[in-house]
Amino acid sequence: MFQKGQDIIWKGSLWVVLFLFVGCTSTKPFQLTDVSPKYREYQGSELDPHKSKNVIIPVTKNRKYDTFIEEAHKTIALLEFGENIALRADSKKTVGEPVEKEMQAAAYLEEDLPSVITRLPELIQTNQSLIDSTPNDFDGPTIGRVTRELGTILESLQQYSPKAIGIQNAIRNLRADSSNYNQGRDIAEVDVKPETADPILIESDSETQKKPEKVSVKKEDPSKKISIKRLNRKTKVTGKATEQIDEMVKKEEEEVLSDEEKKDKEYTEQIRNGLVQVFRWEYYRKPKYLEKILATHPIPRVRSAAALALGRLKAGRVALQTAIDKDGYQVRPAAYKALSDLGDKRSLSYFIAGTKAEDPEVISVSFEGLGKTKDPAGRELILTQGIASEYVVIVSGALRGLAYYKLDADVEIFDRFLKSQEQEIKEAAIEALAIHGSRESLRILERVATEDPTLAIMAIDEITKNPSLSATFALIRLNESLTDEKFTKRIGESLLQRKAFGKYAIILVEDDYLRAEANERSTPISYIKEKEIGLILSETKKEFAVRMGENIVTDKYIQVKMESTLPGARSAFVSGWVFYPKIDIIEVKQLGSDGNSGKYSQLKKGKHKNLFNPEKEVKLPKKD
Repeated sequence: MFQKGQDIIWKGSLWVVLFLFVGCTSTKPFQLTDVSPKYREYQGSELDPHKSKNVIIPVTKNRKYDTFIEEAHKTIALLEFGENIALRADSKKTVGEPVEKEMQAAAYLEEDLPSVITRLPELIQTNQSLIDSTPNDFDGPTIGRVTRELGTILESLQQYSPKAIGIQNAIRNLRADSSNYNQGRDIAEVDVKPETADPILIESDSETQKKPEKVSVKKEDPSKKISIKRLNRKTKVTGKATEQIDEMVKKEEEEVLSDEEKKDKEYTEQIRNGLVQVFRWEYYRKPKYLEKILATHPIPRVRSAAALALGRLKAGRVALQTAIDKDGYQVRPAAYKALSDLGDKRSLSYFIAGTKAEDPEVISVSFEGLGKTKDPAGRELILTQGIASEYVVIVSGALRGLAYYKLDADVEIFDRFLKSQEQEIKEAAIEALAIHGSRESLRILERVATEDPTLAIMAIDEITKNPSLSATFALIRLNESLTDEKFTKRIGESLLQRKAFGKYAIILVEDDYLRAEANERSTPISYIKEKEIGLILSETKKEFAVRMGENIVTDKYIQVKMESTLPGARSAFVSGWVFYPKIDIIEVKQLGSDGNSGKYSQLKKGKHKNLFNPEKEVKLPKKD
C-alpha cells in the first residue's frame, strides 16, 4: 500500500508537468475584435485586414514577451485597418459610391491612431531588445519560435512606421471632407432643377429653343467626367498601396502645411528612417553599414544611435575613433561609450584622453574602458582619480573598470563602497564584484543578498552571470538561507537557466575534513564546515562503520567536489570523500524536456518544490 501511494503521487506530478509543457508551447488566434470590441461589425468584411489571412500568435508564458506580442499585433492590425479604410473610401468617392461605412470606421480610428503612432518608435526599440534577450529567457525550440515571431513583428512595424502619419492624415481628411456627408442630396438636386420652368425664359422663343440644348450638355458632361475619372482611378487602385498613401500625403502637405512645417516633417521623417536603418543593420549584424551611417548620415541623433549599435556588436573601432576625432559633442559621448564596450587595448590613448574630458559621462566610460585594457597605467589613474571623484557617475564607472583587473586586493575596495549612501554607487560596487568573479567576491554578493532586501534581486542576478561552479554553490546556499518567496523563485529560475542539474551535498557538521580516500583514517585534503556546498560525484558500493560521538554508524561514503580551503592550492576545487550521515543531499532535477520546469529536492528530508513556484512544497514519506 505504501508503494502504491508513492506511485499515485508521482504519476499525478507527471501529469501536471505534461500540462505545463503543453501550455508553454500553446498558440491563440488574433482577430480584429482583439484590437477593440467596437470593431466587431467590420470583422470578416472587406475592410478587415485579417479576412484573407489567419493570424496565430504564440503564448510563451513569459509575461514580458506575451504583453509585447499582443500590443504589437494590435498596432499592426489597426494600421492595416486604417490603410484599407483610406484606400477603399478614396476608390468609392471616385465612382460616386457612398462611404458611410468607411466614415463610421474612420471616427473610431481617429480616436485610436494618435496613441498608436506615438508608441511606434518605442515598440521597435523594445522589439529589438527582446530579440537580443531571447536566448537568455528561453531554451530549445522555444527560442526559434519566439525569435521568428519577433522578427516578423519587427518587419511589419518597420514597414508601417514611415507611412503611419500618412494613414492618420488620410483618415482625418476622410472625416473632414464635407462632400462625404451631402453627396446624395447634391445628386438629387441636379436631376430636379432642369425640369423647373423659368418665367423669364418663356417670353423669348429663341431662349426657349436654346434651353433644351443647355440641359442636354449638362447631362452629357457629368457622364463624360465620371467615365474619365473612373478609368484614371482604376489604374491607381491596381497599383501599390504605398504609392497611393504617399501620393495622398504629398497632396495634403502641399495644400495644408507651411514651408516651415514641411521642413520639420521632413526632418522628423529622416530621423525615423535613419533609426530604422540602424535597428535593421544591428539586427542583421552588419557593422559595415552602421559604420557608413556613422560617417555620412546628416543627423547627429542617428549617428549617435549607429555608434551605440557598433558598441553592442563589439565592432567598428576605427570608425568610432574617427567619430571622436571629427564629430560634434552629441556624437562623441556615444562613440566613447561604444569604444568602452569594445575595451580594445589599441584605444588606450583615447581612454586616457577621455578621463580629462569635461563631460562626466565621457569620463565615466573612459575609466571603464581603461579597466578593460588591463593596462597598469590605467589602474593607477582609476585609483588616484576615478574612485576619488566627486561625481557619482564617474565613481561608478571607475569601480567597474577596476574590477576587470581581477586583483584580490581590490575586493576590499568594492566592499567598502557597498557602505556608500548613494544607491548608484552601491549598485556599481555589486556589478564590480560580479565582474571580478572571484570566490571572495561571490561571498560578498551572498552577504548582500541576505542582509539588504533592496539589493537582493540584483545580487542574485549578478551571481547568475558568473558561469563558474562556485556561483552555483552560492545560489544553492542562498536558496537554503533565504525564506522570501520572490528571492527563492528568482534563484530557482537562475538554476534552471544555468542548467545546474545534479545532486549537491550540504555539510551538516561544524568541523571536519574531506578525505583523500573512503576511510576516516585517510589523509585530510581540505577543511570543511557547516553549510558548505559540494557537487556529488559518486558513492562507495560497500558500507563502512564509523564512530560518531558515542554511536557507531554504518553507511556509505560520498565523493564530492568542493571549493578548496587549503592556502596556496593550485586549483580552486578539490575532490574527496565524506561520510554520508554528515551531509544532506539536494537535487536539482529537470522534469520537462523544454527546460522550463524543474524540481529542487531535499532527499533526506523528503521535501521538494517546483523551481518556478517555490511556495508549493510537497512532503513525501521518507524511503526505508
